[in-house]
Amino acid sequence: MTSPPILEWCEAANDAAFSAPADCAARASKFERRIKWRNVTEYLAGAVVILLFSGTTIAAAYKGELLIAASAGLIVMGCAVVLWQLAKRASNLVRRPEDPCVIHLRRQYSRQYEALRSVPVWYLGPLIPGIVAFNLAITARVADAIGWSAAIKGAAGTFAIVAGVFAAVALLNLIGARHLKRKIDELDAQI
Repeated sequence: MTSPPILEWCEAANDAAFSAPADCAARASKFERRIKWRNVTEYLAGAVVILLFSGTTIAAAYKGELLIAASAGLIVMGCAVVLWQLAKRASNLVRRPEDPCVIHLRRQYSRQYEALRSVPVWYLGPLIPGIVAFNLAITARVADAIGWSAAIKGAAGTFAIVAGVFAAVALLNLIGARHLKRKIDELDAQI
């Protein structure tokens, strides 16, 4: 006769190690603080960009530079979309009292993983039309004075820097997403 399954399970679990709920709560709180401060920083940076490019839009329109005004306006709209998406996709989740801490932490990690993984779409994507249009408008104005060949040569460095910054932002966020994926996998092994 064999032992009842519950006894086998209990004997096998003698050396099981469980993490203390307080440790999980501390990890979740620390992660949530990090997300909160990241988002506050992003909102402040976005507000500065919106303020500066709104001023640029108004000043350029006043001077009759309609291409520059329109492209700066596109940057303002793109930044507003980014901030809205940040709130929608990458804010902290509200804790549900019925969820154990580890489930809540996994949900937070998963939300941030998805947000970081899709940064090229929701964070960089809305900015691209305005930035490209702004650089083209500036290049066109410079070309009026020095010719298209010289203007394009001068703008090539700016385009390369902007493309490099965008690529670096995308890469760093993908690296962050991979790091969170490992944490999710570790939690899944515990659950």
